[in-house]
Amino acid sequence: MSSQLDRLDREIVRLLAEDARLSIRSLAARLGVAPSTLHARLQRLVANGVIKRFTIIPDYDQLGYTITALTLLAVEGKYIESIARELTSYPNVVAVYDITGDYDLAIISKFKNIDGLNKFLKTVNRNPHIRRTVTSVVLKVFKEDIVAPILSERVESV
Repeated sequence: MSSQLDRLDREIVRLLAEDARLSIRSLAARLGVAPSTLHARLQRLVANGVIKRFTIIPDYDQLGYTITALTLLAVEGKYIESIARELTSYPNVVAVYDITGDYDLAIISKFKNIDGLNKFLKTVNRNPHIRRTVTSVVLKVFKEDIVAPILSERVESV
């Protein structure tokens, strides 16, 4: 579907990713199109799965979730999918990735305290198909954003 997205589609997605509360009328005005055109485009983007949902980005620290953990899991090959699906059911898990390298899965999770993280890790490690895990606790966040840079269509060099 991404090859069928034109500049207007990308701009709609970019602006809504920045502020999902924008009304159709104000978004149409910013983009210089009729509200009916914008509404039709928006419906198509949702129907095609380009826009998965309209949501907020909470400040986890202000909600008391001050512990962010990155956990890598080495899993017996044929169980990767089922374990990944199981991990998505934990409310503290905010992301699950199938990765390359020495580990098979990577998860990002949020907790109110170390005890919560400890209980979670003990639960995860009870699974006999998980060979090993390594967990790091985030000390400081420099960037945490769900809006991909490709939406602005510019590439920055490091």
